Amino acid sequence: MKKIIKIIIWLFLFSLFLRVFHLSYYISYHQDQVRDLFYLKQHFETGKAILLGPKASVGNFFLPPFWYYLMSIAYIFSKSPLAPAFLTALLSSITTVIIFLFIKKVFNEKLAFITATLYAVSPLSIEYSRFAWNPNPIPLFVILTFYFLNDEKFILAAAAANLAFQLHYQGLVIAIFCFLWILFSKKFTLKRFLNYVLINLLLVLPFIVYELKNGLKNTFGIINFLVKSQAITKLKLFGIPFFIKFILNNFSFFIAKVMFFKNQMLGYFGLLILLISILVFIFKLYKLYKLDKLCKLLNLFLIFSFFMLFFYKNSLIDFYLLFLIPIVIIYFVLIAKNVLGEKLTLIIFFILILINLFKSPAFGVYDKTFLWVRTAIKETTQSKNYCLSYNIFPQNFIESKYRYMMTLAKNQPVYQNCDLVMSLRCDPKVKTGYYICEEAICRRSLIDISWAKPVDMKPLDSNVKIYEFDY
Repeated sequence: MKKIIKIIIWLFLFSLFLRVFHLSYYISYHQDQVRDLFYLKQHFETGKAILLGPKASVGNFFLPPFWYYLMSIAYIFSKSPLAPAFLTALLSSITTVIIFLFIKKVFNEKLAFITATLYAVSPLSIEYSRFAWNPNPIPLFVILTFYFLNDEKFILAAAAANLAFQLHYQGLVIAIFCFLWILFSKKFTLKRFLNYVLINLLLVLPFIVYELKNGLKNTFGIINFLVKSQAITKLKLFGIPFFIKFILNNFSFFIAKVMFFKNQMLGYFGLLILLISILVFIFKLYKLYKLDKLCKLLNLFLIFSFFMLFFYKNSLIDFYLLFLIPIVIIYFVLIAKNVLGEKLTLIIFFILILINLFKSPAFGVYDKTFLWVRTAIKETTQSKNYCLSYNIFPQNFIESKYRYMMTLAKNQPVYQNCDLVMSLRCDPKVKTGYYICEEAICRRSLIDISWAKPVDMKPLDSNVKIYEFDY
């Protein structure tokens, strides 16, 4: 027991290190993150109940609020954009542990350790677990769903699948699959079905309350998207040619980013192995060797996922496939074990882990946006009597990033109406003024910047400039 606890702690800390190493260098601090932070700030300050989640990426409707409940945990401890990013990294590290416990229960400790470590070093997993965004925690709730489905703890599986669905509508794949698995289970009873319905209704109760109070606004938005938007898109993308193109290009690269240090050729190889394995399952050729219960479950889920993705009539980019990351990793380990044997499987994937670690995005190129905003605010808030004025293209959303960071207590400006103060230069109390403008429009404003001193932000270069005025 002590050995297992040590392994769990090691896996968790190893996974967490890869996700929080220089976290401020990697977090995305863009439109969606600022939107979520302002939303939480407003609800915490007004005491309003959170009944809705983020807006769906397609269609005119919103998700249930589970993501904002998760973010609220981080927000209680810190209002910094780093707090929800750290929470996301924690949830991803917990996923590593759940994978270990899941595979250990089904097979053995060695296979479990190698599978969990593969997830820990997975390039795509790392990239999507270092910033706060509602689809990012989905792998945790997907693996929890399978953990409980395999144990036939249907009520817990239903709860996990429901939370995956609340995070992003890609979770609908796991939610429907979970329902069908329970429905066609040999242990299906009316009581189990009623429990399934009840747990799902309870978990989306805030969303239902909002819908009842607002005339089923989101419900009609979802129906409208399914009926009208999809019918229009069908003319452009829907059909077998598009789906084959998606499988060959997008899905092969997805496999490469999940398993094979983003190597496209190995992604094609992985796709070939996966498709052959699924065909073997469909035509029941697996009778040539013993196929375990979990492998059957994963095969059915992959087939069902492809079926569902076929009927989604839009481009499928990485974050729409996050629910498949732990499934793909476990599936490849099981294929290798069944075909190559356990010993060779451990050797091959150990080498793969080392290569993924060596090429890990944890130590790669980073997003400078948050660093630039944080450093810019530090530069412009050193004086006690200062003004801050903006002139930025609205579509770049960078002004909202500054405005949110300025709401943090240590950054709050002394003066309001800074645009007016700096334009007229009529307030003797202001010692220093800062003017933040986008490069293309810096010289089109009312403020004369010819007598201002540019603030050097290198090496955090940006298309946004900062000018300092001394009054």
